[in-house]
Amino acid sequence: MSLSISRRHLLKFLSLTGMTTALPSLPIKANEVLSTVDPTKDGKDDYSLIVGGTKESRIGQFSSTLADLFKQNIESNPLLSLQFTTGYDSVTASNLFDTRLTQDGSIALITSGSAIIAALAADPRVHFDYQHWIPVFSTITPIIVISRQPFHNSIPDLLKNRTMKVGVSTLIGKELPTLLGIELLQISTKPVIGITTLSTGIEALRNRTIDILQIDSPEGFAELPKLLAEGFHIFFSFDQESSYSPSFSSLYTKLPHYRTGNTLFEIWQTLALAARINFAVFLPMLTPSALVTKWRLNFEKITDNPYFQSIVHANNIVTQNSLKTIDNFSKLIPSATATLALRRWLSLKISQWEN
Repeated sequence: MSLSISRRHLLKFLSLTGMTTALPSLPIKANEVLSTVDPTKDGKDDYSLIVGGTKESRIGQFSSTLADLFKQNIESNPLLSLQFTTGYDSVTASNLFDTRLTQDGSIALITSGSAIIAALAADPRVHFDYQHWIPVFSTITPIIVISRQPFHNSIPDLLKNRTMKVGVSTLIGKELPTLLGIELLQISTKPVIGITTLSTGIEALRNRTIDILQIDSPEGFAELPKLLAEGFHIFFSFDQESSYSPSFSSLYTKLPHYRTGNTLFEIWQTLALAARINFAVFLPMLTPSALVTKWRLNFEKITDNPYFQSIVHANNIVTQNSLKTIDNFSKLIPSATATLALRRWLSLKISQWEN
């Protein structure tokens, strides 16, 4: 293996912890110049966030709250300017962020896990490589799947001659883990595209346009008791530790066709985690480690703020400290084999769905 390849692999590993500036002794190619920016930034302490959505979007509103809390809770009273973008799944913002070559620690990205799902699914709009980003802060939320009927081990046999209609925004949107998960349970699916709002999804569920609806918003969980009272069921949750049971993993691993080393199950776990990430902040690769630490400490101060805690509690959000964020980010980088398996599966299924 050549030195340049091993160096890239090492940089990719160290980017998880923001330690990339600890490599001055390695040979550097002309197009791989490391940043020599002074971490003090000439005394300036202002920051900028590229936001993966419009000002009115959920991520835009959350970012505006972060900007206010930055100024109130950080001793130097830094200004956190926000650059809002168009798009519904943070892909536009992620593309923009990846074109920024500065590593002075002044610019970060706040995105959702939907952008990572798009990258894994080889969405043609994607021109970024999230695996090179440095994770700073993240929040996750529970996700459950509602069905018209309860699941038990005989359902695959009962549904051999029919399909389950799954409400999705797009074929490779945030509902992709639900589509793949149901297929892994050996139940055929038929995506019903255009379910972009909770109200549309609930209406489609009630009038039998769809059989399956993914619940991933605080408004959705507020409606859950009413949906259960109407006779709908929790099919599965994405999280093994969720209070909503059963989890998908517990269902899948009990089925006769389950086997260890299943690459599609591996990529399902990656997709499910990405779907649960509603907000994540990243810095560019090669950002000096001192600045990475500074960003992480700033966010830890904000998460201790009572007002911030009330917001995340009201929105059914769980904040992740820097160590947990780093750990989760490592799980968002699947093996090449698993990624290729997902793309082969998607190619086959999209062809079937279109026909």
